[in-house]
Amino acid sequence: MKKIFCIVFLFIAVSWGSPLISQISEGGVPPSFAHSELSSYFQEIAITVPTPDELYEDVNYNDKINLPHRIAKLLPLDLNLENSGTWKTLGNGDRIWRLGLYAENALSLGLYFNDFYLPKGYKLFIYDTEGKQVKGAFTSLNNQESHLFATESIRGDYLIIELFQPENILEKPILSISDIAYSYKNEENLNGFGGSDDCEINAVCSPEGDGWQTVKRSVVKIRVRVGGGNYWCSGVLLNNANYDKTPYVLTADHCAYKGGYASPEDVNQWLFYFNYESATCANPTSEPQYVSLEGAHKIANGGDHGNSGSDFYLVRLNDDIPESIQPYYSGWTASGISSPSGAGIHHPEGDIKKISTYVTPLISSQWSNNGVYSHWKVVWAETPNGWGVTEGGSSGSPLFDEQGRVVGTLTGGYAACDPNGQIGPDKPDFYGAFSYHWESNGTADTLQLKPWLDPGNTGITELNGFVGIPESPEGANNLFDVYPNPVDEKLIIRFNNFDYSTVRIEIFNIFGKNLFTSEQRIITTELAIDTKSFKPGIYFVKIRNQQQGFVERIIKK
Repeated sequence: MKKIFCIVFLFIAVSWGSPLISQISEGGVPPSFAHSELSSYFQEIAITVPTPDELYEDVNYNDKINLPHRIAKLLPLDLNLENSGTWKTLGNGDRIWRLGLYAENALSLGLYFNDFYLPKGYKLFIYDTEGKQVKGAFTSLNNQESHLFATESIRGDYLIIELFQPENILEKPILSISDIAYSYKNEENLNGFGGSDDCEINAVCSPEGDGWQTVKRSVVKIRVRVGGGNYWCSGVLLNNANYDKTPYVLTADHCAYKGGYASPEDVNQWLFYFNYESATCANPTSEPQYVSLEGAHKIANGGDHGNSGSDFYLVRLNDDIPESIQPYYSGWTASGISSPSGAGIHHPEGDIKKISTYVTPLISSQWSNNGVYSHWKVVWAETPNGWGVTEGGSSGSPLFDEQGRVVGTLTGGYAACDPNGQIGPDKPDFYGAFSYHWESNGTADTLQLKPWLDPGNTGITELNGFVGIPESPEGANNLFDVYPNPVDEKLIIRFNNFDYSTVRIEIFNIFGKNLFTSEQRIITTELAIDTKSFKPGIYFVKIRNQQQGFVERIIKK
């Protein structure tokens, strides 16, 4: 059904949302918000939604074996700039195209594009009817070689798409919407936030999180597209023997299978959420800061969606990881030696990052009595803050040994917050063994981890992790001071014993966007940088001379 729809916007004292919570984009405000002369009339399309039976047919909330559970159904569309939406020309010759999409009772809506190309100068936004949730601006920097694109969700059952075309840009864009993600489960607070059970423990908590605060940065949440639906899974960013920051993410094979494997087009539209975690042990009342990256391609997998092998699925992200995310590339061990203690870090039900710990040795085990000892069996420990079990959405998450190296990938199990028959907090979970992932699922490179994580065939079976861009350890940098912190209008860098050769200074926001670069010979002990134009949030100051470099985190008030 198509019709012309009128939306009245009230943009008095509206917050545009935190710039720290976003898919990688340029940021900014949709141009229509500033043009009162722009007609509020534009085309709306009401989407036919599934019946409740269709939505919930695959959901069994008590099933800890058949994970993950679907959170959104993909509804097919065929919308583009030629057959939908409304164009308006502004007084200065700029043009704006808008389209509203409505799907009754949706908890949130997200978009999938099967043909996406923006020439330089164009800006694309999606937002809700009140203008409080804004995603974008997406620009030519978001163009992918595949011409595929996906967006994060907008809370509610209505979203607006807006494309801005500058007057002097004549090259035509391509926007073809193939699907809309209709969320109906665990999306009341968006992105799964707050959806996990009460006994889960935030990864920052002490004592459970002590010693894991660097390692946890390698754990990511994944919004998977497969089989006409969306699912939450977890994964881990891995180091490789070349230490070259190749963005390999390991998750579970069964995460990519729902009646058939995810197609290359599906995987190109997966979303990977970094740093989706609480800053405090108590559960926050609002969604935390995070950054998401879109798109990957499959490198290798165990096959048979984990039933007869070790249940691994390795992808390479389409884009390198911005240094400002402060990624940690986890180490691993393929030795097959049982670990006496360690932790699992994961995103249960798509919620913020949680931690589960074990203090009894892992046991080599089968999965679902398949006759193959391809898994580790783990029983979680009760700790001061709870049990810390796993749930749907934890699938694919890493199991770490006592040295912080990945030893397994979560398949499923019986651990749960509340006892109910065969499930409970003291029941086991099962992780596909990294040692089996290594080269035991088959002889082809696409069935093993070894060819990718040891590309030089050095023969190693263990590797430590490393930090992509470290903050300077407290007390380690006595060469310069950065103040005030938090900063308001002017940041001062005072050089102490730093070599007064050519120095490169860069400032990045949390999305990795470079906001300031200066390369000069320092002839004074202090340098002032104007920060008035910076939005409130977290930034990273990177300072390097010819011998060494340091990174300091600052907060803009």
